[in-house]
Amino acid sequence: MNNKIRAISKYLLNIKNIINSNIYMIIGCYGILAIIVLCLAIKWVLHIELDPIFTPGLPPAWQNNGDINHILGTDSLGHDIFNYLLISYKTTLVLTVRATFYVVTIGAIVNYLLFLMPLLRVFVVIVFRLIIAIPPLLSTIVVAIVWSNSIHSILITIGICYLPRFVHNVHNQIMQEWQKTYIIAHRLDGLSTQKILIFYILPNIFPAYLTELVGLFSNIILALTILTFLGFGNNLITPDIGMRMYQTFSLIKINYWPFLSSGLVIILSIFFIHMLNFGVHMILTKQVEN
Repeated sequence: MNNKIRAISKYLLNIKNIINSNIYMIIGCYGILAIIVLCLAIKWVLHIELDPIFTPGLPPAWQNNGDINHILGTDSLGHDIFNYLLISYKTTLVLTVRATFYVVTIGAIVNYLLFLMPLLRVFVVIVFRLIIAIPPLLSTIVVAIVWSNSIHSILITIGICYLPRFVHNVHNQIMQEWQKTYIIAHRLDGLSTQKILIFYILPNIFPAYLTELVGLFSNIILALTILTFLGFGNNLITPDIGMRMYQTFSLIKINYWPFLSSGLVIILSIFFIHMLNFGVHMILTKQVEN
């Protein structure tokens, strides 16, 4: 029992040392941890809901006639703007993580098949390059108009638009690593293609893969916010940040904080994720140099 406790303590200490190894890791990890805790606290600790209706049109708490119980004030329907912001932010993150997960999962399968099947690789790469030439946001809007305006179709079309880019970029990294001298030496030694992929190529392209993953998440959350701001995916039970920004756009002259705060939380989310990416990249680069 004591050995298990020591092992767990040592493991946690190693994680702490990794997190505190550089400023990027500190900002990224603790920022993302704060976002996760906040999203969990919305329901389980803060018990924030949209149902309570307060005095409509209250200004922020620091202005005249403001109420300290409503930090950012209330909208024209009496919803607390800060509570509404937290709920819509959680909805945006859940939808973005879901879409990113599907793209990464399908992309991993496609990249694995492309690597093992050279004949399939040529055809798929050509098709993907044609798709990449089309602006993703424009194609998403066109598909949403022709097909359906539900949030599910929006997520599917966003995934379809960004999947070729993700697969194409990761595939290029794999093939560049495949052509390196040490990989050729392993191939001449008779090591199987699958073992080379799993034990050598994937660990070495992980920093580039992480960068692609961060870029994918950033693109999806921005695309989702823009599309819902434009009125697509209007069957959401709980509004997301884009829909919230659309609802508060007409109030900018009266109270610009609902619109501004919605944009700031998206920027902060992308900032923390990129900081984590920089931190991990620095750690992996030092390991390679050593």
